[in-house]
Amino acid sequence: MNLLSMILALAIASGQLVKLPIFTQGGVTILDMVVIFLCLLGLLKLRFQLKKPPLFIFAALLFITAASLSLILTPLRLTPIEYFFSFSYTIRFSLFILLGWLIYQGSFPILKKDIPSILIISGSGLAIIGILQFVFLPDLMFLSKWGWDSHYFRTVSTFLDPNFAGAYFVLTLILLFAHPRGVLGRHTGIFMILVYLALLTTFSRSSYLMFLISGSSLAVFKKSKIIFLSVVILFLILLGAFLIYTQLVANPRNIDREKSASFRLNTWQQGFTLFQKSPLFGIGYNSYRYALREYKLGPEQFINSHGASSNDSSLLQVTSTTGIIGLVSFLFFLLTQVKGGGKNIILTSGLSGLIVHSFFANSLFYPPILIWIILTAVTPKK
Repeated sequence: MNLLSMILALAIASGQLVKLPIFTQGGVTILDMVVIFLCLLGLLKLRFQLKKPPLFIFAALLFITAASLSLILTPLRLTPIEYFFSFSYTIRFSLFILLGWLIYQGSFPILKKDIPSILIISGSGLAIIGILQFVFLPDLMFLSKWGWDSHYFRTVSTFLDPNFAGAYFVLTLILLFAHPRGVLGRHTGIFMILVYLALLTTFSRSSYLMFLISGSSLAVFKKSKIIFLSVVILFLILLGAFLIYTQLVANPRNIDREKSASFRLNTWQQGFTLFQKSPLFGIGYNSYRYALREYKLGPEQFINSHGASSNDSSLLQVTSTTGIIGLVSFLFFLLTQVKGGGKNIILTSGLSGLIVHSFFANSLFYPPILIWIILTAVTPKK
């Protein structure tokens, strides 16, 4: 791996640990800064001469257009600062897509070759940090003062969220299954165990389900009975671990996991209500928090938390904020990534489980997961 590849891997693994604040509810992460730097460097290398984009990049540009229109036509009464903050997420999405376009066009040939290594190393590093956090810092109640959910004996790693971390662990395991003798060489088995343990200790049911779906999809594409059997056995172990966690940790501390399911259902209802306010173009991309406040769909304490920035379902998030126009363009974007990328079984397997996962967490738009999707889409086929 060259220096740029290592920097990108570390930026992904850094998660939410380092964040330059913007106003009260936003910030720029290390990953954002690295993507901005790579985009500028790539444009300079190409002398700002971009060729015709591949189909999945073109589809992304359609969604970016829909997201921009949704903010221009928003029914909400937003202040200039709120407009800027909302539009900043469209800018972030655009920069991630631009990076994929630049890599696809050949701005960073070595980095393009290193993509599997970047994603595996970032996921393995995230897992190691997560296991250390689980062992030495299991009680995360202190994070609630900064608007984060308070978790107890769950691996959140640098993402500070077990569901997003769990999804990234699954994506990393898919790569390790697909490249058993890949970048980590004879140490692949050790890192596979570490990433699996990190996934197990998230106690994230949506991530467990994603593991079953993505792993089974990979087994079908590779026509591997060994992978399928391994996935089923490992999934059963995950279920057993969750039951043990419920009996030994959650129940004695009155941690109501059913309450989280009820809360998720409530956010789905909020998303559908917002969609009805402006079904064609939505209420404005990334203006979800402001819509909840304006339409009085949640208490002030919730609206000021990190959880109020988006819906728990990625597709409901798209539908409520960008309307039918945005939903159609985003679905087209997802479809063309697989179709336009050729026989990319890793991307297809990862997306199959990730789409299901995104019904329970806004994982399709989580920056480290989004960059995983984009980088995998431009990975050279072998």
